[in-house]
Amino acid sequence: MSESVNPKPPMKYKLAEWKVLIPMSTFLFGGIFLIVNFLGNVIVELVKTTFSDLLHPKPFHIGIEDLYTFQHPLLLYLVIFLIASVCTMQFTYKIRSSFKDLNQNQKDSSRFATLDEVKQQYRSIPEKTERYEGKGGVVISRYDEISVKSILRQVKKVMDAKGMEKWQEIKKLKDSAKAGRLLIDDGAVSNLIIGTTRSGKGETYVFPTIDAYSRAEIQPSLIVNDPKGELLAASKKTLEKRGFHIEVLNLINPLESMSYNLLQLIKDAYKQGDTATAQTLCNTLAFSLYYNPNVKDPFWNNSAMSLCNALILAVIDKCIQEKTEDKISMYAVANMLSELGSKEIVIDAKGNTQNALDIYFEMLPAESVAKMQYATSSFAKGGTTRGSIFSTTMSKLSIFTFDGIAKMTSRNSIDLKRIGFGKSLQGKGTPRVRVQIIFPDGSKESVKTDTEGRFELNFKQSVKKGQRIHVMESKKKKKTIIEIQTVNKDTGKTTFKVVEKQDGLQIDSIVIFEKPIAVFMIVPDYDSSNHVIASIFIRQLYFVLSKYAGLARGGKCHREVVFLLDEYGNMPPIDDMGNIVTVCLGRNIRFNLIVQALPQLKMKYGDASTTIQDNCGNQIYIQSGNKETAKEISEKLGNQTINSLSRSGKGLSIDKSKTEGIDTKPLLTPTELMRFQEGESAVIRFMKRRDNKFEKIEPFPILNRGKTVMKYRWEYLGDDFDTDQSILDIDIRSLHEYVNPRDLIIDFFPKQEEEPTGQQEEPKQIVPGSEPEPVPTPSEEEPEEPQFADIDEEIETPEEAYSSEPVVVAESAHVFEPLTLKNWEQKTAEEFFETHRSIWNVIEKKCMKQWNRPLADIQASTMESFIDDLKVLVTTGQIDKNTYRLINGKYGEIMDSLLEKEGVKEEV
Repeated sequence: MSESVNPKPPMKYKLAEWKVLIPMSTFLFGGIFLIVNFLGNVIVELVKTTFSDLLHPKPFHIGIEDLYTFQHPLLLYLVIFLIASVCTMQFTYKIRSSFKDLNQNQKDSSRFATLDEVKQQYRSIPEKTERYEGKGGVVISRYDEISVKSILRQVKKVMDAKGMEKWQEIKKLKDSAKAGRLLIDDGAVSNLIIGTTRSGKGETYVFPTIDAYSRAEIQPSLIVNDPKGELLAASKKTLEKRGFHIEVLNLINPLESMSYNLLQLIKDAYKQGDTATAQTLCNTLAFSLYYNPNVKDPFWNNSAMSLCNALILAVIDKCIQEKTEDKISMYAVANMLSELGSKEIVIDAKGNTQNALDIYFEMLPAESVAKMQYATSSFAKGGTTRGSIFSTTMSKLSIFTFDGIAKMTSRNSIDLKRIGFGKSLQGKGTPRVRVQIIFPDGSKESVKTDTEGRFELNFKQSVKKGQRIHVMESKKKKKTIIEIQTVNKDTGKTTFKVVEKQDGLQIDSIVIFEKPIAVFMIVPDYDSSNHVIASIFIRQLYFVLSKYAGLARGGKCHREVVFLLDEYGNMPPIDDMGNIVTVCLGRNIRFNLIVQALPQLKMKYGDASTTIQDNCGNQIYIQSGNKETAKEISEKLGNQTINSLSRSGKGLSIDKSKTEGIDTKPLLTPTELMRFQEGESAVIRFMKRRDNKFEKIEPFPILNRGKTVMKYRWEYLGDDFDTDQSILDIDIRSLHEYVNPRDLIIDFFPKQEEEPTGQQEEPKQIVPGSEPEPVPTPSEEEPEEPQFADIDEEIETPEEAYSSEPVVVAESAHVFEPLTLKNWEQKTAEEFFETHRSIWNVIEKKCMKQWNRPLADIQASTMESFIDDLKVLVTTGQIDKNTYRLINGKYGEIMDSLLEKEGVKEEV
């Protein structure tokens, strides 16, 4: 690991180390002391023998014993001690100062962690096949160790082999003695993996990570982005053997996919009266469709988001009111914009037209959330602006008009909550009281009912067949006991019987689903147009998990949820991703984002890319050809202080001057990073600050090279994850297989059948979704009965909105005086509309029941009273706006003619 990268100091620096200097100085001191003592003894011996009698000197004797013979005064030995000490200290100082390593990390102190350090900091698990205790985690590094089990296993193979096979098995004995071990990070951490195309990120990271998580004792749910479907084909059998429930969102072949209605959550929230949540979910969906951080003018995309929100809410509202919820789909939303957005309806006698979409939203109540979302489009009345908004909106909705996608998104077969919360209990009791649930193990949970008495509890306790659950309200006023009868392990469907029941407190349903779920999102690599559906799925899933985590004790998902998003840089942006990675870890949700280069993040998320990157505690670099990426990784790895040596002198001279110094150097330069070999990787892990014993550590980066190089899937996981399998061999059950998209079309302006002539049609209040009333143009010469054109019919002239049947008008008992500005308020309605008698056909047909008066009385009322009554009827919703617009329009025309005739310029 680090030994192959961290530079080793030259051997000469060893001389300056204290472990060498201390014994060396001790030896030197002793040598000096003994030598001086020997010289002293020689001098004394010489004086005694030779110099004591020069004429008759005694024999001079020198022996080895003179080194350790101490027969002189103590003062002399003290002098010898001082001499030896001074010499030793001087020698030690020179050695230390001359050979001491100048590199004391003065400029930078980064380095790679050693293998021993990494072993102490991460959990070690078997390389393959075997299950292990605890939670799973991402693969950080690996190593080989001697395994007695492996040796014995191979020895058995040798004993069982015969002939040449025995020799082959003997050859394998050495290699089989080593058992691979993986080091995983099972902590709360998100990961960013960087690997360009064909760098081996799938083989060395994705497959090993799926394998490691699936072999854990505590298995998480997995959400895997799977370009081309290779991960599903290779993993499905193994994951099912290990207890996983498999779901497939197949965007390559939607007919071989689970059913996923993007509007399901919005519909559920809307039905519960939670319009705020419905609007939030709408905005999240629209964000994924239209957000583009690189667009110069965001007005068009923002307007498209608002229009899309309005369309979705309008479709849901209409279908819920009409009890046609099976039509709620993105296909219906796209069809609404396509049909109504391109239609114009005649609205007055002058032939003026109005967009059908505008008319529909105008008819919605003022408090309608759909109407408020439509405001942006309704304000943009200019033809070019309006058309651009409609065009921008439709450009993204068009993918939902393709038959395959339309079918897949028309139904819903997946319960998103079950991915993180497999067990739940629902019931009903007294509104706004606390309900206590006692489980078979004696543990207690409590939940408060809502305003309608409903309650829902997601629990973790083990409940098996034959066991009982007690449910009681606060102060034990009410109590219900149920006994579990059957539990379907594959679906979670649970049946129970009521052992003790009390009115007003009941259990409606129980779900006990204990399998982890693996969702594979198969997206085509040749067509990115529908990738947005995968992004929306992720965002909606996170919304559901976060919502229920906030309601759970501890604020976490009961089952860990791991997102493994291959080719994340090619997915459409996920709404609020910067905030998601910031808070998801506390909710037991982990993200593994796999990109080809860091600029991909910046291109998709703009400024939020920095937040996303910084909140990934492990950043695993495999290889990249992008200089910007390599440079940034090099900077994050840090720099090290190195020794530098310079040499000077004449070219051919052997007398050279050498100078030592220190300098700084990156642990790995950008060029070195771009030259990584197969299996090599670098791990930056700034969030890892304690080891397995919870001791504080410095999180030095890890370099997987040499003995720790990562293996490819085919080297050791080929039996469990076989990439020769194909998704064509996998059958996926779907609910939408036989859905006809044409049955999802909503008729926003249904035709009304005409009643036989002579019968009075009962007028009815117009609500959103009902037929817009006609805008008749009366003939000055011949009164005609108005009829209404459907939005799909073309009206050549305003007169075509009328039939030719005569108008029945009440008899007038007097001759009418001329109409003027002074007397119009006192005129009767019949006198006022004398020249526009066809208006009485409309009133008789549409307003008689609401007016609750005979036609003659209405005609005899003054115009002031007539107008006041008309305003009351439209304000209270008793007549529709189209009818009011028609009558009021005729009134306005007559008043305009009076003003023009009498030359009055100001408006009445």
